[in-house]
Amino acid sequence: MSTEVAEVLVSAPRITLDEILDRVARGEARRDSMLKDQEFTATFRVVSGVEKEKGGEVLSERVVHVYKKRPNKVRTLVLREYDREPGRNSGASVRFRSGMDEQIVNFAFRPETRRTYRYRIVGRDFVGGHLIYRIEFEPRSTLDPSEPSGTVWVDTNEFVIVRQEVRFDRSPVPLFLKDVQRMVIERNKFDDHWVLHRVLMRIEGTFPFPKIGRVFDITMRFDGYRINQGLPDSLFTGVPIEEEDD
Repeated sequence: MSTEVAEVLVSAPRITLDEILDRVARGEARRDSMLKDQEFTATFRVVSGVEKEKGGEVLSERVVHVYKKRPNKVRTLVLREYDREPGRNSGASVRFRSGMDEQIVNFAFRPETRRTYRYRIVGRDFVGGHLIYRIEFEPRSTLDPSEPSGTVWVDTNEFVIVRQEVRFDRSPVPLFLKDVQRMVIERNKFDDHWVLHRVLMRIEGTFPFPKIGRVFDITMRFDGYRINQGLPDSLFTGVPIEEEDD
């Protein structure tokens, strides 16, 4: 036995690119506004020798616990520090802003930077019942090598950016860096909130760095989130207060 159903032509128009960009800006602002306070653990690693067949070696690791509270409170506690060579600090210093807006994810999609970039839709995918837009962006001007191009994945259920791949056509710091070969930024959903989860960077130096080599990875991982728990002001006693974010 078989059943046939007549075809139905769906003519509903797709939303325009400008409308998508407006919704992303609103979605990111809404995500930000829902976060009153948060705490999480951040792990930073520098891995050298990544181009070798045997794989890379952890050169430096920093693990910190971060507390944030609106409008301008932030506190960072160091949990663990490791350097392959004792007495030699091979890792970058770790500092966090008090803001919740995660500009590393949405820098090209903020209303004040829309004129700086061009955008185009390069794909639409269904993932886990969600419609995901892939949008490429590139700077309108080629004069500033620090302005990257990239692709973002936008979850249209909430119009927030859940993944971003960034590329530089030219080195942003040519004196020291020959190339940023790869930069990937990912968010995860914790309860009802999209939050930063992982940043991966592969960097090639203009010349080999001592004890690091020419090509190395920087990885950042963010876990153990607790959000809107009502952090007390006393937790930030004695910690300098940042100016309120714009």
